[in-house]
Amino acid sequence: MPSSKSFYDVLGVSKNASDKEIKSAFRKLAQKYHPDRGGDEAKFKEISEAYETLSNPDKRKEYDMMLQFGGIPGQGGYAYAGGAGGPSMADIFGSMFRGEGVSGAYGADPTSFDFGDMFGGGRARARKGNDLRAVIDVTFDEALHGAKRSVTHRIPSTGESDTIEVTIPAGCYDGMKLRYKNHGEYGVNGGPRGSMLIEFHVAEHPVFKRRGKSADVAIDVPVSMYEAALGCTVDVPTPSGKTLRLKVPAGTQSGKSFRFKDMGMPDVKRSGHTGALLATVNVKVPVSLTEKERAALEKLRDADERIYRPAV
Repeated sequence: MPSSKSFYDVLGVSKNASDKEIKSAFRKLAQKYHPDRGGDEAKFKEISEAYETLSNPDKRKEYDMMLQFGGIPGQGGYAYAGGAGGPSMADIFGSMFRGEGVSGAYGADPTSFDFGDMFGGGRARARKGNDLRAVIDVTFDEALHGAKRSVTHRIPSTGESDTIEVTIPAGCYDGMKLRYKNHGEYGVNGGPRGSMLIEFHVAEHPVFKRRGKSADVAIDVPVSMYEAALGCTVDVPTPSGKTLRLKVPAGTQSGKSFRFKDMGMPDVKRSGHTGALLATVNVKVPVSLTEKERAALEKLRDADERIYRPAV
């Protein structure tokens, strides 16, 4: 037998209830009656239909208008106050959607607009739950080697907690996202649950720098101007903890890069591949000189006949 309760009665709120009060009432009832928690499926469907209409400003406005005419949508109570022979509620609202006045609908064919589906009188359409999102902080070492992390989040509609065992893939980069299906918001009217989207925020390393999504890793190798001019050998660390020996040729200019294959981060997009380590020479010039150093450099400068700035 059809219920004579309005959607406000179903949620247990007044007709003047605020959006916040409606949402709060739905959450409490959804938590109590959700089928996945052993609740009443029919009752959960009823409160979901009520919330779907009252949480939408446009649908709620139309619903309130229909209540004003003395009927509860979906319950067959569409009699117009003028009595038999007057326009039905379908006529009245059909004319509104066609841009006519109420009087223009009298005697016209009813609109094909399905009020039953909108206001809960017919079978409501199943709808997938919304996706939820979370950001987790990842250290550089976790991004290098991979790790696992338990992430607990709250389902907004019910307030219950949900825990996901998140796998941080080796080589993950800052801003990378993973989708975990069926861990989002619950669906409506039997619809599937949404997903949980996990975004990784990878902390910066004080020495190694990532280049966006690339598996290549850059490192700055400072050398003195004497080492750059005469040549030298420098020990260079790698992300894995190993040490490489970089031979800097005599006359190396600042900004010169040397590439070491397979010494970077694991390539998360290509299994079994590893990026490169890019060692860039940064020539350091002394900011202060002793009198002896200055005299020696001035002597070298005066003897230098190279042209560094060709005439234009």
